[in-house]
Amino acid sequence: MDNRILRIPISPDFNFGECLWFLDRDFDDCMLCVGPDSVTKALLLNEAVILVNIKASREELLISILQGELQAEEEESLKVYVENWFDTRLDLSPFYTLLKKDPRLSFMADAYHGLRLVGIPDMFEAICWAITGQQINLTFAYKLKRRLVERYGQAIEFEGKVYHLFPDASILAAADAAELQAMQFSKSKALYLILIAQAFADKSLSKEGLLQMPDLSSRQKALTAVKGVGVWTANYTLMKCLKERSCIPFGDAGLLNALVNHGIIADKKQDQEILNFFSAYPSWESYLVFYLWRSLSKRSGS
Repeated sequence: MDNRILRIPISPDFNFGECLWFLDRDFDDCMLCVGPDSVTKALLLNEAVILVNIKASREELLISILQGELQAEEEESLKVYVENWFDTRLDLSPFYTLLKKDPRLSFMADAYHGLRLVGIPDMFEAICWAITGQQINLTFAYKLKRRLVERYGQAIEFEGKVYHLFPDASILAAADAAELQAMQFSKSKALYLILIAQAFADKSLSKEGLLQMPDLSSRQKALTAVKGVGVWTANYTLMKCLKERSCIPFGDAGLLNALVNHGIIADKKQDQEILNFFSAYPSWESYLVFYLWRSLSKRSGS
């Protein structure tokens, strides 16, 4: 076992408690375990499975390696993963300045202060999760995710708990669509998941390939060219995985509900009003979406 602790500096406006609450929200996520002040997750680095626990001090995130061993270069890969997951490097003060200009949303700058756009660093997982959640509620989406992960993914056990990893693309590429349908994936979702897995398995689609593209528009076009990936899925994936700052998942039910709740639109079909609203947040559209999603949930007792 490797008992070393890796450290990642965080800014004063980083709120790990808000990030942990967002990860939990009483949903059944089989791929991590959220405690009062930490999160434990299994990861695959260079074909080796490790288990890490992450908590925060005043100035750092502390990453404890509970199971598995890492070389120096793998330690750096782990740090990059966690930095991407919690968006630790970004200064949020310009975003809060914009929020405070809008009396309808100004409360967010204090109520959710330090909340980061909690990501999904694995692009294959991000796209599959987006497709899984299309047109269904989150509770059912997490049930489908558990069935998929338990059937096709790896797992490790530590102190009596099982920690799952998302299936490898090569494994899911060979899945039987009928078996996915038996898990209650729709016929189209089963097909799309397999097609996307095949694209990742044969390297025709990859995170590295998208990162090499010149701009957001190019990345959106590359993703929507894949069967099963529409504009919503592409934008969701880009904001959650690549941390693209200007993505708006148009048509998202939660986003529309939040816009209505805050009096920004009166009708969910007011597309131009939505565009006008987001135009006041250049380069912060993705964060605004994330905070609007956050506003749909309340902590227990609040």
